[in-house]
Amino acid sequence: MRARSAKTSTTRRSTARHPSRLVALALAAIAMLAALAFVGRWEGRRHAHSELAGMRKTLAAVGPLDNRTLSAYRIDIDSRFDCLIYKRGSNRLALELCFDRTGRLVETIDRRSGAPKISSLREDPAASTIRVDWAGVVRLLKRLGAPFT
Repeated sequence: MRARSAKTSTTRRSTARHPSRLVALALAAIAMLAALAFVGRWEGRRHAHSELAGMRKTLAAVGPLDNRTLSAYRIDIDSRFDCLIYKRGSNRLALELCFDRTGRLVETIDRRSGAPKISSLREDPAASTIRVDWAGVVRLLKRLGAPFT
């Protein structure tokens, strides 16, 4: 059996003996969380901006909400949204505008060609800066026969 050298240590070093190491780890973790929060907020704003641009295009394609191409409706989508649907040519469901109960445009669908182009802020309706007169939307829904009280 070999004898142990006097220089060999049998105790483990702990981070408790090196508080500066703990502080550095804590600061690194805080910096990482702050960076993630910043990136998350930036991505949320970028997403909202992109979706709003798509919604504006579809809204412009519809024109005035009460135009003669208004052909159908959907109500109580997720118990939060009501939609006006407009025809284009033989496509009765070509353009769709969905609003929350305050008149914010929260989703549009353009089905005029190919795969539908959906622009949506359904996950965060408050991010929509596009508003219409909600009472006007309700009048149009009633005109189409929607069961509003």
